[in-house]
Amino acid sequence: MTESLLALGRPLVPTEGELRLPTPPGVAGRFWSRHPWLSDALVASAYFVPMAVVFLIDLTRQAGPGLPPQALITAAVVMVITAALLVRRHAPLLVLGVTCAGLVVAFPGQGDTLPVLIALYTAAVYRGVRSAWFGLAVAIGIGALGAFPGASSYASWLAVASQSAVLMLAATLIGVTVGDRKRYVAALVELAAQLARERDQQAQLARITERGRIAREMHDIIAHSLSVMVALADGADALLVKDPERSRAALREVARTGRGSMSEMRRLLGVLSEGPQEQGDPEGTDIPLRPQPGADQLVDLVESFHAAGLPARLELTGRIPGSQGLQLTVYRIVQESLTNALRYSAHPTAVTVRLIRVPGRLEVVIADDGRNASATLPSSAAGRGIIGLRERVALYDGTLVAGCRPGGGWQVRATMTVDETGERA
Repeated sequence: MTESLLALGRPLVPTEGELRLPTPPGVAGRFWSRHPWLSDALVASAYFVPMAVVFLIDLTRQAGPGLPPQALITAAVVMVITAALLVRRHAPLLVLGVTCAGLVVAFPGQGDTLPVLIALYTAAVYRGVRSAWFGLAVAIGIGALGAFPGASSYASWLAVASQSAVLMLAATLIGVTVGDRKRYVAALVELAAQLARERDQQAQLARITERGRIAREMHDIIAHSLSVMVALADGADALLVKDPERSRAALREVARTGRGSMSEMRRLLGVLSEGPQEQGDPEGTDIPLRPQPGADQLVDLVESFHAAGLPARLELTGRIPGSQGLQLTVYRIVQESLTNALRYSAHPTAVTVRLIRVPGRLEVVIADDGRNASATLPSSAAGRGIIGLRERVALYDGTLVAGCRPGGGWQVRATMTVDETGERA
């Protein structure tokens, strides 16, 4: 039990707010808990040695040769009871039955109750309260029967029987107290172990959730940046001979987009750092942290795609909610949808980003009219990005639907619930 408590890896001295566990036993307690057979052997010896001494003294006082039958029965019963006491932890009810039988068979005149007291204590500690009280009732009845043949009168028999009953009751009460404490401590240890397992499981789930969140953010950053940079690089290559100035402007936009993406990734990974960032880091990890993108950056986001050759425009109806988490979700939905349109939409002439705010609901619709989008997007783009968007939208009791438009093109529609109470507060 103590070893299980120490294996939890929690401090034994409780601090404020922690689960208060019982104090572990000392050196003697740990020694006896590790050597139960030695403890049982000493208990059996405490009964056997005095009985053997008394038996030998009685033999020396015998006048005639040989052993009387009662002495032989007494010796046999003492041996059986001693052997039973050695296994008292493993079969307490059996030991109680053996000792009660020996009380009647071997000692009708003396009413010796020591082994019965030990058996009652053992039953209360190792079998439970119900078994202890049942055993007490049986032992009192058998003790009264064992004391009856040797009683000279009804008063003397009642005195011996009541004395035995009081001793048995005391042994049972002590056993119930000790047993309840042992079971209570065992329950506390098991509870502490269960709490430790739940704590570890919650930590693991938190790590998995955080990894998923970081994976979604990394996907959004990388997919957006690479798509814009590839489109700009293709445009710069096409204009290199015809219009060198526009080609150089596109290349500068490629460099700006790449640097911005690297900075955003470093900020995201910097959250995972355990220690303070060192100034002058050659890798640039000393870039100060900043809030996640929100509604204020939507215009710049749409403009960046427009610069990459996507004819995107932003339409806003109503006021965007002030929740930072909801704004980040809207930003990522627009970013992912425009990235897919840039990569997979064939010659779109119009890409519309509409944000519609109505009481209790926010709707985000991104639609393009590119040809052949329905044939390419489902197999290529509806992967981690769409799954990640659905997970984000689900946090706000919303739904996200992505699919082909009836007149051609592709559309992403997300509907999220807005907490009006929090907005007014």
